[in-house]
Amino acid sequence: MAVMFETNSILTENREMSPEKALLIGRAIGRSFKRVTIGMDANPSSGMIKNSVVTGLLSVGVNVRDVGVAPSPAVALSSLSHCDCIVMIGEPDEQGMISRIDIMGPDGSSLSREQIKQMIKTAENERRLPDYKSVGTLQYCDSVINDYIHSAIERHSKCNDSPVILDCGCGCTSLCAPQILAALGADLTTINAQSDTKYSSRPPGVKENDLSVLAGIVMSNAGSIGIALNGNGTRLALIDEGGNYVEPDRIIALVLLYLKPASLVIPVNISAVVDDALNNMIGEGINTPYKAHSEHRIIRTDDDLESVVRVMKENNMNVGALSDGTLIFSSVSMCPDAVNTAAILTKMSGDNSIRNLLSSFPRYTVLKDSIRHTGNPDIFAKKLTEKLKEVDTEEIWQVDGWRVDMNYGWFTVSRNISNTERIDITAESKDRAYAVSMMELAKEIVRNCV
Repeated sequence: MAVMFETNSILTENREMSPEKALLIGRAIGRSFKRVTIGMDANPSSGMIKNSVVTGLLSVGVNVRDVGVAPSPAVALSSLSHCDCIVMIGEPDEQGMISRIDIMGPDGSSLSREQIKQMIKTAENERRLPDYKSVGTLQYCDSVINDYIHSAIERHSKCNDSPVILDCGCGCTSLCAPQILAALGADLTTINAQSDTKYSSRPPGVKENDLSVLAGIVMSNAGSIGIALNGNGTRLALIDEGGNYVEPDRIIALVLLYLKPASLVIPVNISAVVDDALNNMIGEGINTPYKAHSEHRIIRTDDDLESVVRVMKENNMNVGALSDGTLIFSSVSMCPDAVNTAAILTKMSGDNSIRNLLSSFPRYTVLKDSIRHTGNPDIFAKKLTEKLKEVDTEEIWQVDGWRVDMNYGWFTVSRNISNTERIDITAESKDRAYAVSMMELAKEIVRNCV
């Protein structure tokens, strides 16, 4: 979730994490930050990597606060006044390999690329280690989980016996998520709800293909919803009362319908269902303790955590989201928080049928196409920017690509990430004919620029 960085040849080798690599990363972090909080998930290799990072930190005189096994949002919540930097060990790739090292600011936000560059520069300029008298101190803290549980319980009101099947995947969220949902009044059934470093019931991610067991249990328990949490508590998956997987953009829409925030940061490529939810154009009759705002503020940016959090902080925004369903609540921390999201969905399901609510959403037609382009990207960008000014639009957003909002839909134009010789075009509208016409318009504009 946060930024990985490399400081010398051993760190730039194309291989997975190792204790030797982790020690050097710890030293590099310690050259820039003198108070560091470190936590880890329940991955089998996390303890090994954490100990190496701690060794590196202590060797350069850092005071380390070790909070043990805990979800990332819990560590972020506990660190606001206790450190200069957070290091989280865990969230390997979804094949479950060696744990990664994520570096965050004290508010849970990922470090910017400039901060990473400065850290690398500082580490390279200070190669000598201090003597043994200047070794850092190590303090253990065991209150993080309890503090996070109490904070979540105070934040959310009681729910009406919401039937929930919760799958923690034997990860560190099992230490807090079941306790929070049960305290809020959920009719809770848990599976894989023990923190186990030796056993994993499924990959640490929350892809649809990994949730067949949860979906089956939901279908056999009438009226229940299913929630699956990833390895470090930053993302979740939702199964509705019919056992159907809920797409990430619809999870975001549900949360917005409940919270009714005044401001939102989202990627340029996210579905219009999110806009409609924020503007109260869908979900009529939903029960929520929050009042709707007469005006809403939306800022669109690139589809990555660093961009979303940066815009949230710069503009004092309430909620941020990524297209994969990641949600950030600025009132809690700047770390993605799936456990608080689970509490919101649990509360919603007690007062509303998630399946019925989703079935009331309009259908959106999404069209995708691409056009080959081998020319100069800067010239193309300049031409496209000028050409879009000639189109009758409501708003144009230019970040990593272009998003053009029109009367009844939107389209985006962006360079393909994996194949830079392709220009990708996406169009979305509730009206299929309108979506087709937007796609043809977008392709015509791009062809003229190519």
